[in-house]
Amino acid sequence: MKNVLLLVSIIFIGFGAFAQSQHSCAAAKTASYHRILKKTRAGLSDNSLMNRYDVHWYFLDLNIERNSTVLSGNVTIGAQMTAASDTFCFELNSSLDIDSIVYQNTSIPFTHTNNSHICYAMPSSTLAANANVDMRVYYHGDASVVGGSAIGNGFSTDTSPTWSNSVTWSLSEPYSAREWFPCKQFLKDKADSVQVYVTTDNQNKVGSNGILQGVDVFPNNKVRYRWKSNYVTDYYLISVAVAKYVEYTTWAFPAALAGDSIRIQNYVYDNPACLPNFKPVIDSTAMMVEYFSEKLGLYPFYEEKYGHAMAPFSGGMEHQTMSSMGFFNFGLVAHELMHQWFGDYVTCSTWSDIFINEGFASYGAYMATEQFRGLGSARALMQDVHDDVMDQPGGSIYFTDTFNVNRIFSGRLSYDKGNAVIHTLRFELGDSVFFAGLKNFLSQYAFGNAGIDDFKTSIETTSGKNLTDFFNQWIYGEGYPTYSASYFSNGSSLFLKVDHTVSSTTPTFITPLEIKCNSFLNGDTTILIDISSNSDTYIIPMNKVINGLDFDPNNWLLNKEGSVTIDPSLISLNNSNIQLENEFSIFPNPTKNVVTIESNLDTPYSITIRSILGTPLMIVPSKKNLEQIDLSQYASGIYFIEINSVEGRVIKKITKQ
Repeated sequence: MKNVLLLVSIIFIGFGAFAQSQHSCAAAKTASYHRILKKTRAGLSDNSLMNRYDVHWYFLDLNIERNSTVLSGNVTIGAQMTAASDTFCFELNSSLDIDSIVYQNTSIPFTHTNNSHICYAMPSSTLAANANVDMRVYYHGDASVVGGSAIGNGFSTDTSPTWSNSVTWSLSEPYSAREWFPCKQFLKDKADSVQVYVTTDNQNKVGSNGILQGVDVFPNNKVRYRWKSNYVTDYYLISVAVAKYVEYTTWAFPAALAGDSIRIQNYVYDNPACLPNFKPVIDSTAMMVEYFSEKLGLYPFYEEKYGHAMAPFSGGMEHQTMSSMGFFNFGLVAHELMHQWFGDYVTCSTWSDIFINEGFASYGAYMATEQFRGLGSARALMQDVHDDVMDQPGGSIYFTDTFNVNRIFSGRLSYDKGNAVIHTLRFELGDSVFFAGLKNFLSQYAFGNAGIDDFKTSIETTSGKNLTDFFNQWIYGEGYPTYSASYFSNGSSLFLKVDHTVSSTTPTFITPLEIKCNSFLNGDTTILIDISSNSDTYIIPMNKVINGLDFDPNNWLLNKEGSVTIDPSLISLNNSNIQLENEFSIFPNPTKNVVTIESNLDTPYSITIRSILGTPLMIVPSKKNLEQIDLSQYASGIYFIEINSVEGRVIKKITKQ
């Protein structure tokens, strides 16, 4: 049902407008990209050279101030050669000047041409296969490239218009790490560890990945922050944020740590009004860490930290262990935290698979809303998501144009449709299987990469269900169904015909569908039917007169509602099945445990045992003329036996004593 009653009681106050955050991540990640007409990427020969080594670690040792994009210092790429090569290739902003490249304590020749952003370092001897290589690049210059990142610039400086704090910060997704440090921008080549050292004015603090190992004091009012992460990290998740911050730390206590804790380390502007304004939302982070750890598995980077560092941009960015935040509200905090599992712990294999990152991060905001603000608020949120997706008739989650950053970070498709489809998958699988499947998927691809097909295979293994139709229609396909129905109710049965049209190229949506059957005198009943074609008919035993129908009352599916009409002629469905019903005998009825189904048909048929509400409990494919079904696991009461064959469908009511 698309008219959802809103539950207005809100558990938390002071979080800001939640609706504002729904697209803040997506909007921010595409806000400035339109200013770039063409973005130079590594060519085939460059990629071939970079494929000859595997990055093991990055060590950034840089000089950065809070009010300038000019930087200097050195970065070491630690790698192992996977094939012999006489050239070590990497990417770096062509506007930065390379002073030298040092290999084995010796400066070596290099080529770094204008506008190519590709550097070729040429050691005196061939780099042998399996050799460990440390390339240290000394460089300096202005790292600002307008619109270079999905979120504005890869390396930026600005002053917050609200809090008057100057900040220099990095935002490298998807292809802009090279704007500020030498790197290899291959999603599947994660670094085993990362060190980020930043020397700056002693009024500043520096936020980055991992654990702060120490702060060194130097002459001339300089300090050096030394961060290190021993977790596998993708190139675009390495970050710095430099500003006059105050640190605010809280702690999460996930059940899996048995009383131990996870540090939640926050770098907030030093404006005295800033922390009090955002403190209620920041404090909610710990309970989200605990909740997501319960549902998805322990927070992946628990040995180091989680946290936030503020910067003046219009959203959030899921930098590993320390998200960069333009502001704080409940939905944005949940979204970026969920990324630590989906995006950081398991990263999309290609940018075409961004669903793995952004679809699930968006669903994290739904999960947190459902858990902490109530089901009514969550359903209202999902309604907003559905409305945005269905604002246009087509568009698929999957795409192939990975150079179009606006398409990668489409708020309607990558975020909202991804969010909605994950919710539908939860409906199809049920909570226990759904969350077990997410845990298994994350464990299977821990600290690695996965694509949409990897997720499909994993969730099929957990659930035991073939999800080809689901993925073809909801992820690879386009559009959504509009349901219409005609029905007749005589007080003992509901005769129902459900049709659906489609908005785009997916011809049929095969899915379970809830229908609320409204009864003025006897109360409403929600039934579950299986949609298998664009027009399906059903006879459902129901000892009440039905006065109206509502589709999808709990907002599980992307769909619109068409017409609902009363059609007395549908009672003929009963007559059309009389001959087929005579082909089956079901006994004993009532039964204590075992019911026998005897068939005179020569063709195979399937049996579905349903609850009195229509929920499928057991499905038995059968080619036997005599089938025995054990109902001992179910409580006493009324059940329906649905028999489907090529000749049609028969539904029988049975009582278990």
